[in-house]
Amino acid sequence: MKDDTRGKPAVIIPLDGSEIAVRAFGAAQAVAKIMGATLHIVHVAEEMLSEKELVERLKIKRIEVRDFSMHQIIGVDVADAILRFTTKVDTKLIVMSSHGWTYNPEYLLGSITTELVQRAINPVMVIRPDIEKLPDPNWKPLKMLVPQDGTPIAAAVMVQVFELAKLMKLDIDVLNIGVIGEKPSAEVGALPPPRYLDYPRYDWPAWATEFIERFYAQRPPEVKLRLFEREGEPAQVMVDFAEENGDDFIALGWHGHLGKGRAKTVKQLLRIAKTPVVLIWSRE
Repeated sequence: MKDDTRGKPAVIIPLDGSEIAVRAFGAAQAVAKIMGATLHIVHVAEEMLSEKELVERLKIKRIEVRDFSMHQIIGVDVADAILRFTTKVDTKLIVMSSHGWTYNPEYLLGSITTELVQRAINPVMVIRPDIEKLPDPNWKPLKMLVPQDGTPIAAAVMVQVFELAKLMKLDIDVLNIGVIGEKPSAEVGALPPPRYLDYPRYDWPAWATEFIERFYAQRPPEVKLRLFEREGEPAQVMVDFAEENGDDFIALGWHGHLGKGRAKTVKQLLRIAKTPVVLIWSRE
């Protein structure tokens, strides 16, 4: 266990001791290694354990990162304790399973994950425990898929996307999705379709030009960026595109609300994604 983590970027993985939660551990280790970050393993409980007891409780079989730190936090409000901890280090990414002890595939997310993704100001990588290819500690993602619509809300998200891409040495596929015959959704958390409704390809050059003018200057020179457009149901289009084009995970901005009638696209993506999903909270 190492505790000299000052000045280093941080990757956080909350673990509750379940076999389900630890399935995200491979991805967390891989990301920490790629970033050159310290991996902070956080466990919230009502009692303190010895280091050996803690490792056994958390079902950790092997740690394959050089810099890591294990933290036991005594508390009752698990999500609040984890979020408080993220403010004490230079958190770049929170990595966690979609569920923990209360795993039920009929539910979109477990209670703690639900609270964290809605409150965290840092990007959160959510990993469904039943996806076919769970990332292991040697996972080396090369590209991430970022759905975009060119609106002002997207500006803050792209700043974080570019930072994540730089830290993880990733290229970016930006995907503009047109939904034919539907009015733009006012739903919080949804991805608004482009300004056209009936002919998605008609306005593509204008959208691409607007995107480049608004965001391209912010792109780190080492990050390659490609623009694409598709039409259809947004979540399914993202999943299909990522599979066809070899994107290792999907990152998208949202407003941080999973309540009834909200975040339709985010919810559907979390249900059907075959890769990790990174949620980036936009406060614009």
